Amino acid sequence: MDRIDSKLLAGLGLMSVISLSQINAETMLKIISSLSLLQFIVLRLRGSVLIDWARFDGWKKSLPFYIINCPQHGYQLSYPHGYHDILLCPRCVESNVN
Repeated sequence: MDRIDSKLLAGLGLMSVISLSQINAETMLKIISSLSLLQFIVLRLRGSVLIDWARFDGWKKSLPFYIINCPQHGYQLSYPHGYHDILLCPRCVESNVN
């Protein structure tokens, strides 16, 4: 069973998160409310902000995790994907796979 290793999520009591698609609106509210004023401003201006480096069980290294603002799903937690480090909404990716 994959668990996420993250200081931020541990501090918020969210270590039971198994996948990004399990993070609901209440969890995102906790994460967003933990942002500094500067992080919140960057999120509003750029549409994404780095919040923590984290790793799931089985991953070889930690990756940067960002809050992104998806036009369809609102604020989501994501990490860079592919060779170009694109930030993708996990809910959009999940709906395209199914």
